[in-house]
Amino acid sequence: METTPPPDSRPAPPQTNSRNAPPAGTSPPSALQGHRDQPPPGAPGSNLPGNNLPGNNLPDNDGPGNKGTNSLVLAILAPASMILTAPASMFAMLMTYSDDGSSSRQWVTPLVLFSLPLLFASLSLRQAIPALKLSPRRSGNWTAAAVALCICGLVFALALGPALDNVGVF
Repeated sequence: METTPPPDSRPAPPQTNSRNAPPAGTSPPSALQGHRDQPPPGAPGSNLPGNNLPGNNLPDNDGPGNKGTNSLVLAILAPASMILTAPASMFAMLMTYSDDGSSSRQWVTPLVLFSLPLLFASLSLRQAIPALKLSPRRSGNWTAAAVALCICGLVFALALGPALDNVGVF
């Protein structure tokens, strides 16, 4: 009489095709094991901020990203924002100049006119310079940052004219 052996009660270990996979039955490296008060990696709730696990959507600052495009948008907003500050600068001119045309506060009108455009231009420069350094030359990001620098230079030159005029250079 022939008898068959009883089935094995333990499931067989999974077979992996990876060359770098640890042998079956060994524990993961200690860097991947959790602490006593933290759940092991992959368990629900283990993907908290600060865990550098795959799937954690923390921002990285390795590359330029969209800094060139962002700087171009801010550079275009710089001269366009003069439309917003022009009425306020006209009101400042009415308030600081007398009827005969002289004023001791000639600096107020250009300050009001260029306050918002220079803010946008300086923020654009802050984005454009790293984009130029980190992006490959002639890429879209690099080109956008270069155009933004040209526009910002124009805005700074426009603001520098009245400033030098008030100092007495012109």
